[in-house]
Amino acid sequence: MNRREFLRVSGATAGAGLVVGGVVLNRESLSDRYGDRLRASPPGGAHWELAFEDTFSGDSLDASSWSMGWGWGLETSTSPTRIVSANVRTEGGSLRLRGTHERGEIRSGAVNTRDKVTFGPGSYLEARISFAGRIGFQNAFWAKPNTEQWPPEVDVVEIWQDDTGWDDRHISRHSVHYSGSTEAGDRSTHRNLGASYTPGGDLTREFHTYGVEWQAEELVHYVDGKVVRKWLDETLLTALSNGAPFYLMFSLNINNIGTADRAERWGEEMVVDWVRLWEDASL
Repeated sequence: MNRREFLRVSGATAGAGLVVGGVVLNRESLSDRYGDRLRASPPGGAHWELAFEDTFSGDSLDASSWSMGWGWGLETSTSPTRIVSANVRTEGGSLRLRGTHERGEIRSGAVNTRDKVTFGPGSYLEARISFAGRIGFQNAFWAKPNTEQWPPEVDVVEIWQDDTGWDDRHISRHSVHYSGSTEAGDRSTHRNLGASYTPGGDLTREFHTYGVEWQAEELVHYVDGKVVRKWLDETLLTALSNGAPFYLMFSLNINNIGTADRAERWGEEMVVDWVRLWEDASL
């Protein structure tokens, strides 16, 4: 399977149109509409073409690209969090995932593109995000195999609010999970590598752009266009390729890392301004 077969947008091939605000656009009309903004973000060294973009400008989530919840469902084994539709909304040109609790139930928001938007090596994925600020709120922008085999996993960005102080809201986390055997789904040889970064300012009060470039020979994490970490290990890269194609997710997991105080009223939101997926047309 080649790289173009890895990338699927709304059930179409990479060369077909894509859905933006409910309208199918080809690459020429996207360039006319967005101009230089299309070419501003991806790193150099590749011939990038925009394959998918959502600016969340509609009144509701675009169902042709997104499903509510994690790719596997509305609950997770890592925490008591339950995803509910009331905590997933689009407003003011952004996606908002809200954390609440009611009658003893922890409720939150998550969205995913499983079976709708997928990608593999030869891609650059990015989003502009402001995080929900509360101890116990694990904000994440990440990707995993469309088959649900785990590992591998690429965490484009997370913040861990575990009540350690300044780090909670000022440090971004970027990691990769993979199997030492390189076989997708082999948890017995699971490995996890991570890096941290200080973008500047309170990440729950400011927007930053978080991205990851996935090529056959390297995986690179970026924040605001600056390289955070390059991953060059052949075993890691082979394991990622064996798990492709991946789908992407935005999620707000509560009480997985840290513990939110249920004696207080919640309501903080993870806000996604936009998300883009680019493909390297030179491959």
